[in-house]
Amino acid sequence: MTRNNLEVVLKCDRLDQTIVTHQYTSYPLRLSGVFRLDRADPHRAYLYITNTSPGLLAGDELNVSVTLEAGASLHLTDQSATKIHAMPIAETKAKSHLQISVAEGASLEFVPEPLILFADSSLEQTTQIQLHNDAELFWSEIVLPGRLARGECYDFTHYFNRLEITSDSGERWFRDSIHLDGKDNLFKDSELFAAKRVLANIVIVQPNVDLEVLSQKLETLDMVNGSELIVSSSTLPDERGLLVRILANKTLEIKKYLKYALNCVRSCGDRPSLPYIPK
Repeated sequence: MTRNNLEVVLKCDRLDQTIVTHQYTSYPLRLSGVFRLDRADPHRAYLYITNTSPGLLAGDELNVSVTLEAGASLHLTDQSATKIHAMPIAETKAKSHLQISVAEGASLEFVPEPLILFADSSLEQTTQIQLHNDAELFWSEIVLPGRLARGECYDFTHYFNRLEITSDSGERWFRDSIHLDGKDNLFKDSELFAAKRVLANIVIVQPNVDLEVLSQKLETLDMVNGSELIVSSSTLPDERGLLVRILANKTLEIKKYLKYALNCVRSCGDRPSLPYIPK
């Protein structure tokens, strides 16, 4: 059995603060100590994942496990973008596996920095999330199809991500797969396909929130000057949450929107806005 590169378990202590009860890391991943960044919500823990390597190379495999016990509340992010380096040998790739479990009354905000797919790189990811019926989730990803500032775009080989959300009893609630071809993509230079080159996805599960109201807020872009964004939301099966897809020209536009979206979720749940999160 493959050992995780990072595993962390959190629970509530007697003071109703979320604390780490177990953690393990191995190269190249490290985990910060707990930060209390929000004075208005000292219950929530803030953690940073750090990758001490230059990025993912051919044959690399990362395995991460995050468990929130009943009532725990966590905002999880990382320090910098994840770089997927060139893999010029045919059929080579890097892999990443994320396993998340969120128990009754627990809340997870997972907001990582972007993935950058260098020329000739290949990445395959799986994300498995197990949620209690009364758990809350905000999960996001940003994908850059190359080092755009250098003019590198869709020169990678392929990117694949499969996300699956199940109940704590194993019932499948939702599955989403994204497969992007890079240099062999016949439409990579098409104005229709690649006019907006930075893409992001958000999955929101909030059992006690009016999804119609939240969806309307997420698609109202005046608050983020989002005229350059393309945003679309859809309801998950059985109205368990929302899937949001975003396209933009610049990473900063996407990041600004993610912050706005998370604040919309917090507002609908009568929670304080996102505090400043230093990077």
